Amino acid sequence: MSAEILVNVAPFETRIARIESGQAEELYIERENERGLKGNIYKGRVQRVLPGIQAAFVDIGLEKAGFLYAGDIAVPESYEAELAAAEEVENTPEDASDSNVEEDEPQRRIIPSISTLVKEGQEIFVQVSKDPIASKGPRLTSLLSLAGRYLVYLPSVDHVGIARRLGEGEERERLLQIGQAIKPDGGGLIIRTVAEGHDKDDLKRDLEFLLRLWKDLQKRSEHAAPGSMIYTDLNLYLRVMRDYVDDEVEKIHVDSREAYQSMKKFARHFMPEVAKRLYYYPGERPIFDVYGVEEAINRALKRQVSLRSGGHIVIDQTEALVAIDVNSGSFVSSRNMEETGFKTNLEAVHEIVHQLRLRNLGGIIVVDFIDMQEDENKTRLIEVLEETLKRDKSKTNIAQFSSLGLVEMTRKRTRDSLGRALQENCERCHATGYVKSPTTICYQLFREIVAEARAYPCEKLMVIAHPSLIDLMLGEEGEDVAALEHFLSKEISFKSDSKLAPEHYEIALL
Repeated sequence: MSAEILVNVAPFETRIARIESGQAEELYIERENERGLKGNIYKGRVQRVLPGIQAAFVDIGLEKAGFLYAGDIAVPESYEAELAAAEEVENTPEDASDSNVEEDEPQRRIIPSISTLVKEGQEIFVQVSKDPIASKGPRLTSLLSLAGRYLVYLPSVDHVGIARRLGEGEERERLLQIGQAIKPDGGGLIIRTVAEGHDKDDLKRDLEFLLRLWKDLQKRSEHAAPGSMIYTDLNLYLRVMRDYVDDEVEKIHVDSREAYQSMKKFARHFMPEVAKRLYYYPGERPIFDVYGVEEAINRALKRQVSLRSGGHIVIDQTEALVAIDVNSGSFVSSRNMEETGFKTNLEAVHEIVHQLRLRNLGGIIVVDFIDMQEDENKTRLIEVLEETLKRDKSKTNIAQFSSLGLVEMTRKRTRDSLGRALQENCERCHATGYVKSPTTICYQLFREIVAEARAYPCEKLMVIAHPSLIDLMLGEEGEDVAALEHFLSKEISFKSDSKLAPEHYEIALL
């Protein structure tokens, strides 16, 4: 399948979209004042060591301390036999699913107690393996990695691995032999998917660049203060070129001449085969509008997504779980309920995978498909889901239908979802999606009037509220207000204030 990449650059924000079959499938956003931390290397100081969860919190100079798990710490020499690079996926850049490198299934590591690895107050070099998500701080690792075009260099891991996406066969063996031949002493390599078809000289040049970079970082770290950053990854559009431009990408359109020149220079130096695919877009109409990306973004921020058949899916995201509900809606053109449900579910599968990629939803995902009775239809649905997910770079695992008829799956989270990146909680509903009805607010107010009148002596009370609430109390609830005045033997007056939110009010004792 052919693909195009759109690069939209502004002084305050960079946005990149991957277009497949005419629609936006993946979106990356980086704001200048909110740049991601993943890949950055810091000189940190251990704040707390928690043996109960085999982890430590490390101060790296940010608002929230980073989380360092014992399995993500470079172990002493006595434990090197058990290391075997089992956690390489967590320690590579954003294409983590691309760099799952084990030739065979790794043996289970023997992870020492966190107390034997780090002490409170200890200075330690760490790298951000996952950006902060929601209320969580960044995930850290001391197994540092530096990513190039074809390789990932691992200074503290004596191992050569290769991306699983390269599959099996002669090419995989050829690349592994090259990796073993050029591997530096005391360090390790991951051979990335984009290395396919490239010769030893290409990989060796990439490694030489990474080794020079590592030596420079070592010198810089000698005089760095705890809590300071000693390395930051490339900006977004250069990272995307390095990590996501594959043979499927036919064109890369850039709407900024400065970014275009920078990408052209980067491509000529590191990936000359990509340079000819770069195009400067000079059009007056925004490039995201031309390709319908803005419309796709707005659609991806909605809770409900319509299907062409008349059905729809509803997506709800919580802290660690995403719930997706499939509904047939107005689709009734099939002969029976089983066929209607099956056809709607098949259509929903493609939209669900599209939305997972575009919204970058991860964690545990539970899909409530329309009920089907025939096992053949259920099996076919899972097959289509697995086939559609093959285009997703993030690692996914699918379970079969549960006893309740739900499909459970997981999708690796590497950064905040699109919704969390572009939206904030509503001040009125506090992210519930609901607010109290006017009648509920009115009766709540009546209860507070009774409590205030009994607690504090006064002759009358004044209610200050939004005009809509005042209209309700003087209209439909007028009899209740009169009954309340009789019950309290006190006069109640009202004053409108349009500056107040409909659910906010004040009670003044006079």
